[in-house]
Amino acid sequence: MNKRIFVLAIFLIILGCLATTHTGEAQQDFVYSIKVKGTIDAGISNFIQKSIDRAERDNVWLIIKIDTPGGLLSATKEIVDKMMDVEENRIVVWVTPQGRWAYSAGTYILLASHVAAMDSATTIGVAQPRPEDPKFTAAMAKWIGEVAENRGRPKEIAELFVTQNLAMGSEEALDNKIIELRAHSDAEILSYIGRPGAEIREIEMGVFEKVLRVLSDPNIVAILFIAGLLGILAEITTPGIGVPGIAGVICLLLAFWGLGVLKIDYVGVALILLGVVLIAAEIFTPGFGVFGIGGGVALILGLMMINKEPWVEVAGDVAKGVAIGLLAVFAVFIVLARRAMKRPIAVGREAMIGQVGVATTDLAPDGMVRLKGELWRATSEKRIREGEEVVVKDVKGLVLIVEKRGKK
Repeated sequence: MNKRIFVLAIFLIILGCLATTHTGEAQQDFVYSIKVKGTIDAGISNFIQKSIDRAERDNVWLIIKIDTPGGLLSATKEIVDKMMDVEENRIVVWVTPQGRWAYSAGTYILLASHVAAMDSATTIGVAQPRPEDPKFTAAMAKWIGEVAENRGRPKEIAELFVTQNLAMGSEEALDNKIIELRAHSDAEILSYIGRPGAEIREIEMGVFEKVLRVLSDPNIVAILFIAGLLGILAEITTPGIGVPGIAGVICLLLAFWGLGVLKIDYVGVALILLGVVLIAAEIFTPGFGVFGIGGGVALILGLMMINKEPWVEVAGDVAKGVAIGLLAVFAVFIVLARRAMKRPIAVGREAMIGQVGVATTDLAPDGMVRLKGELWRATSEKRIREGEEVVVKDVKGLVLIVEKRGKK
């Protein structure tokens, strides 16, 4: 009896293990898929890395459908590093739909995949840095070659994407073993990775990644940086803590984050700061505009130097437009500030001195004076009769020190 129970228990345990294994396989009969479209930036980097983590956690394949003209080196490095850390075959990079491309940054990402695929009429390559720097080009070529070789792809051909700005179509890429297959449908991809009929679960980009995409755009970073400086300058020229100062600080913080994801020239940032200081000096220092002109020149030069990404450039029209608009606003600030400084003070003790009022009682020496429609206690060294005009000479507390107004 005990032996029967023992055998039955062993049988049930084995059956349970088989059932669990079967269930586990059924639960994993799916793959994840994401779409990467547009510039490779901080938002895209965060999105791809999170998707890779999710695929690893669930032990499934991740299909990255890519269509990009290139992007930021910093973001590309993060993505490639993440992909290279995944040793088990799990990532497909597929240039699709038809007619799309994966240039510069996109080519690095393609070569870092475990399975590289291209749709018909798609192209890859064109990864040479601009402006061309022999040392940097050599370094980038070495990097892309090592990535390709690690994934079993020809190192020498991969390096040509950088050194000779080589572009390659899907058929040529397949012939040269840069990619593993030409695919026109999801079914072809699934069949190649041994998951025919698997469910494809699309992972959507979250709000956070979308915000990061905006903030890591070099054009947006430049505008935020200038807007932040402008807001702080406006706050300096006006009393109190108001909207310009708060908005300026927020813009500057966002811009500094954006500058962190860009490879920048710090001389450019220094020139922009110098430009703002000189323009501030122009506002508070009477002169012939020497500081203002110098500040304007420094701002324009700094703005042109702020971006140093090898594959992405700040659009010339955007930079010029921001610079011209900024200088116009600063010019208005200078004019308004100069006028405000020449204007008599409108509040406080100084605003009362020199004002003309009328005695509503005899001042001998104390009495009452009407000034700007208000009654004030007043005192005078000499007697002033009711109805005579008086001039305020000083203010002590709430008492006006006045004298009789002389005839013009």
